[in-house]
Amino acid sequence: MFNATHSHRGIKKGLDIKGSSQEVNIVYKFSEVFFVTFSRESRFKNSEYNFVFLKPDSIFKEKFNLSNEVLLLFSNYEEFDTRTMDFVDKTLQEFDNRLDKVCILLVSKDPKIELKIEKLNNDNKDSKIVVPFTYKEFEGTGLSVNSIENRFRKYFYNRDLFALESPLKNDAYFFGRNKVVQNFYDKYSLGEHSGLFGLRKIGKTSVLFSLERLIKLRNGISIYLDCQNTSINKSEWYELLFIIINSLKEKYNLDLEINRSEYNSRFASESFEKDLKSIYHLLGERRILIILDEIEHISFSTSVSDHWASGKSYLDFWQTIRAIYHKNEDLFSFIIAGVNPLCVEEPLVNGFDNPIFSMIKPTYLNLFTVDNVKQMVGNIGHYMGLHFEEEIYTYLTEDYGGHPFLIRQVCSLINESVTHRRPTTITKYMYKRDKKEYDLKIHEYIQLILSILNRWYPQEYKLLEELVINGNNEFRTRFGDYEKIIKHLKGYGILKEDNGEYFITIDAIKKYIQSNVKRRENLSTKEGMWKEVSVRRNTIEEKLRKIILISLSSKYGPKRARELIIQHTRNKDKIDGLKIQEIISEKMYFRELKDLILKEWTVFNNIFHEKEKFMIFVDFINKMRIDAHAKDIDESDLAILLISFKWLEEKIDDVLI
Repeated sequence: MFNATHSHRGIKKGLDIKGSSQEVNIVYKFSEVFFVTFSRESRFKNSEYNFVFLKPDSIFKEKFNLSNEVLLLFSNYEEFDTRTMDFVDKTLQEFDNRLDKVCILLVSKDPKIELKIEKLNNDNKDSKIVVPFTYKEFEGTGLSVNSIENRFRKYFYNRDLFALESPLKNDAYFFGRNKVVQNFYDKYSLGEHSGLFGLRKIGKTSVLFSLERLIKLRNGISIYLDCQNTSINKSEWYELLFIIINSLKEKYNLDLEINRSEYNSRFASESFEKDLKSIYHLLGERRILIILDEIEHISFSTSVSDHWASGKSYLDFWQTIRAIYHKNEDLFSFIIAGVNPLCVEEPLVNGFDNPIFSMIKPTYLNLFTVDNVKQMVGNIGHYMGLHFEEEIYTYLTEDYGGHPFLIRQVCSLINESVTHRRPTTITKYMYKRDKKEYDLKIHEYIQLILSILNRWYPQEYKLLEELVINGNNEFRTRFGDYEKIIKHLKGYGILKEDNGEYFITIDAIKKYIQSNVKRRENLSTKEGMWKEVSVRRNTIEEKLRKIILISLSSKYGPKRARELIIQHTRNKDKIDGLKIQEIISEKMYFRELKDLILKEWTVFNNIFHEKEKFMIFVDFINKMRIDAHAKDIDESDLAILLISFKWLEEKIDDVLI
């Protein structure tokens, strides 16, 4: 053991290291790799924790992108409890300007800590990088410096931090949106309403989650509701009012009696106001923020539920919200989020005044600038041992328009392609060489992003097509007729104007539209028709596999999900030892996927809703394998086939987006 005064490795002079003698010895072992700067013992939720801060030397800084100090936490319990991560979050917040927000070192007495951390990472793809150790590993001579570094390599370089498809639930990988979040918080503080809009997968929900974290940190009150959830968009307007109240009660564990029977078409408004006031007082008279995400699902013309799409429930709901707000401006405010601000731009709904017309000023979530891309890709890449040449940040921004989700997926593909030892440098030549392959592989994601425009706002998608097909001269003649639509497209950031010339900012989307137009034109030929049928059926089949895997694993756990998949697999040859992903990808046929979904319909009902339609459309697609048999198809069958494709694609894309 030694005590050092230099700033690279050792222990800060005079530092009193907290903890047991075993923990002190472990800290000394880490001091052979880091400089120990701080030590404290703390109590949190009836548990005791000791922790120290470790300052990485120049070697670790370079290899693992550790510019700040790192938290080393001792968990002196035989069973690791995931609530330990709550203490981690609290500590990272307390020392926000000092500690690395991504990496944590955890020393646990649980002998299975590595397995549990791996499960935590699998369950939460955006979780922090937790590098686990056990107390036992440090007994005797303990781990060597090389062993500690190799443990870092394992947990830093083996995770693909770019491949995050779900909204971010913590700030570890949240980039480029802090000003937007702060702006929404300021509006909430002033009692103003807000609206957040933008392309699919642009990061709206991640912004809303970040806003909720900020509100919680500053002792505010909020409730987040995802209107894509069928329990919301299938509800009547008065049932949604009850859901808001009940969600607040459950989130904040309030002792409040709610009479659900009063939430009917006659008395719901009065009950909602009364209960919301009660919650307001129980929570210390702090303003409540109601967050409604995926607003199109409860908006006129876009909802899948007739009572919302017709405008009836929409009008009743928002008339109630508006009336109560005008009487109680300190009580609450709301924020709505979706693709398009149409719901606050239309003055009339079915001949009646739109209650929230011009009530909010829409905020569009911008595409990333080169600096944003550099911050996101550079930081995440460094944690994974990837260093990108400077030009690549510009290429990524230009090729994918600064769309953060698309850029992450491309970087994930780059990460997959790296086979040599890390850290390593990704050169612009490697990027250019493989770009065509990247574009092919992210085709599905671009389809997901554009599918909503095509379905809910077809004129907007059609206008993009016209620009791609006919060029600027034809497009400019449309400006007067489609001024609002062009304003939306500009708001998304997908369309820009430069000296009277319009262009699509995301090159990958432009290429997708071009290929889509060409594909439609090819339907007039037999070969083109075969190709169209083959591509769409195969895409649906792959997405069904993905949905089955996600849904069954979520409902029953991986073990039971595997059993169910095997039960419905006729081809059981050499199935033992295969992973669940391999079984469903390599052994199951299209019809077996259908049979499994029907057998477990309660799991998939919220996705497909109509069992009869699902059966008919899947059977028809399977029957019309014209590409496999080089058969002709008459116009009526082709029309039904295309309807079948469209219905399934929309249901599937709603889940996978």
